[in-house]
Amino acid sequence: MTKAQLSPLKLPRTYLMSEFINILYVEDNEGDVELMRMSIDRYCASLNIVLDVAETVAEAKVIFQHGKHVIALIDWNLPDGEGIDVLKFIREMHEELPVFLLSGVITADHIKATEKYKPTACLEKDYGKPFFAALEKSILSIN
Repeated sequence: MTKAQLSPLKLPRTYLMSEFINILYVEDNEGDVELMRMSIDRYCASLNIVLDVAETVAEAKVIFQHGKHVIALIDWNLPDGEGIDVLKFIREMHEELPVFLLSGVITADHIKATEKYKPTACLEKDYGKPFFAALEKSILSIN
């Protein structure tokens, strides 16, 4: 898919109420994937979120090319590279897609390494209500 095909990130409000919202979640730890699913069910159930899970950079690139994702949540450390590799790939195709890089610990080096690719945020992994409130706000701002 070309950048032109993916650029429009405008979703009508009716979309948010009646359709599924596809999120690319790049995470190789099964426990973290399960926690994310349970937390979405708990805090964002009304949004009809569907997680498309990729465990590697390569798998994330293939899945993202389907062009159906409105947000990406990307773990920093992956078996075949780093989350920034997925971020770079996404930015080549879609400059405005909200992308959150996640890690157990975010350092100044993490933030500096990503500046060029403009992630929405670099966040420590969290499965609590404040994280999902921010996620919901990002989803609802896509209009």
